[in-house]
Amino acid sequence: MSLLSSSRPVSIRETRLLDCEDIHELTLASKWPHRLNDIESLQRLGRGLVAQDDDGTIVGSITWWSWGENFATLGLVVVAEQARGQKVGSRLMDAAHATIGDRTIALNATLAGLSLYEKYGYRPTGIIEQRQAIIGIVGLSPLPEGMRLRPLGRSDRDRLIACDTAATGVDRSRMLDDLLRDSDVIILDQDGEIDGFAFCRRFGRGLYIGPTIATSRAGATALIGHFLTAHTGHFVRIDITGESGVGAWLDEIGLPTVDTATRMVRGTLPATNGTRRRYSLCTQALG
Repeated sequence: MSLLSSSRPVSIRETRLLDCEDIHELTLASKWPHRLNDIESLQRLGRGLVAQDDDGTIVGSITWWSWGENFATLGLVVVAEQARGQKVGSRLMDAAHATIGDRTIALNATLAGLSLYEKYGYRPTGIIEQRQAIIGIVGLSPLPEGMRLRPLGRSDRDRLIACDTAATGVDRSRMLDDLLRDSDVIILDQDGEIDGFAFCRRFGRGLYIGPTIATSRAGATALIGHFLTAHTGHFVRIDITGESGVGAWLDEIGLPTVDTATRMVRGTLPATNGTRRRYSLCTQALG
């Protein structure tokens, strides 16, 4: 990737899968942990735009994921250092909003992007804690009474999606189907019904736990603890919601907060149904 002259004009176009290597270079320059495979997976699930100069060098990127007609998440907003100060981020946001339309949009903002998103009417709704470490020995977390952990079964797919929809308020089946191809999944079962679940897969520097859905903190810690116990000595990352209630437990077992992001929304968040809650994200970009 060549350096951008400050005098070069920048144009905006739709992202193509062939752009993933250049987008990956942008994320590496910003010290983001994504592998090329992670970028490619995120681009396949969503739509995006890139900013490029007149010789075709990509100097900025933005991606969004639509969940039905009324809701989208937005992320992977990155601008090359040499292009900052030229309103590249604003132009990408303008073009993305024009395409996304009237949907409510949620995102998780880094400190560097916070002022840009506030300019576009996004308001803070909470905090995301990025936690990661090489995992030491972790004891098994006690299970809620009457529940057991079991692997994902062949007939569980539709009930797992219904569980996720109840917790998030949107149908994320396309994303979950994509994750199921490359993830280990554990189910929290109560009398044959899915009370919650957690995914674990390769991502970034090591393993990523999420999404995690459960009806209680005890259920969430049992799900997360299952994967931590299974992966002693591995680098693990998990992004939890600030209101999850599992932060103190993660501190105790040696999974500290290394960064935070601000949860933001433009519009009205989808209504959730029932007692199931999201304890950890799929990724900061996807939510």
